[in-house]
Amino acid sequence: MADKEETRNIRTLISQFRTSDHWAVSLARDLIWVVAVVGCIALALFLICGTWPAVVTIESESMVPNMNVGDLVVVVQKDRFGDLQTWDDGKVSGYKKFGDYGDVIIFRPNGLTDMWASIGLLPLSKAQHPIIHRAITWTNAGQLVPSYLNIYRGKITPTGYIPLTVSGKTANGYQILSTGAGAPTASNFTPGTKDLVMKTPQGNYVLPADAVIPNLGYVKETDTLATHGGYITKGDNNILSDQGYLTIPGTGTVEPVAKEWVIGKALFTVPYVGLLPLHIVEVIVVVVIIMVLHELYLRRKEEAGIKKPKKSGKKQR
Repeated sequence: MADKEETRNIRTLISQFRTSDHWAVSLARDLIWVVAVVGCIALALFLICGTWPAVVTIESESMVPNMNVGDLVVVVQKDRFGDLQTWDDGKVSGYKKFGDYGDVIIFRPNGLTDMWASIGLLPLSKAQHPIIHRAITWTNAGQLVPSYLNIYRGKITPTGYIPLTVSGKTANGYQILSTGAGAPTASNFTPGTKDLVMKTPQGNYVLPADAVIPNLGYVKETDTLATHGGYITKGDNNILSDQGYLTIPGTGTVEPVAKEWVIGKALFTVPYVGLLPLHIVEVIVVVVIIMVLHELYLRRKEEAGIKKPKKSGKKQR
């Protein structure tokens, strides 16, 4: 008997919650409805894409012009809709994605994780967000980690990468890079305004303007051995690849990306929509304020209708 009364009380409370005209209850219903809709969309994206999160937002200009700040990126498992291909793979197969050969991957730098990632809610927290860059090539454990250079940044996609060698140091300490022919004498060479000067954790380099070949990129071996197999990655709008160059505070220099560090690959982007999650706190505040004002407006309108006196009809003679 007690169970039936308890069930009846629960049903009564649910019915009162559904039909109540109180502004706070009405606001709570709207919030629950929004959460339910967002939850269903998130579940559908997870089932389709096979990864979580299924969408991320571009926060920097490292992939310009192929991806821009505020773009919402739909992410899928790395082997969904075809195997993951690097720039080298795509150059052979003809596979292109986002304006260049190979896939753009989303990965945790150096396998970085935190509480949010460990429980599967987010790839990483805001302070330690994942990186969205193109997979250039694969390096095996024990091999020298290569550095890929594109002096044109996002303006030109290289038709290929040619090897660079180090010819020696200049008088002011820069290591001269050359394609193997016509390298300047190190001791007498001073970098000019048209020469490309690069500062990396492994040293300062200069690529003389005479060594620049139109529409080609460059690849240079470093003196760092890969401790594990991984992808070499690069932002389309960055001069140098990440490994040996990109350093993250508290994490260190980015290492070759192991397969288990890859969250997924980019499938397509939706321009500007990603600006909303970039300002999610402001968006939530504005939405809640609008909902509260809307409820107050409806309530005042209803009260005004109740207080308004009814017009009396004409008296019958």
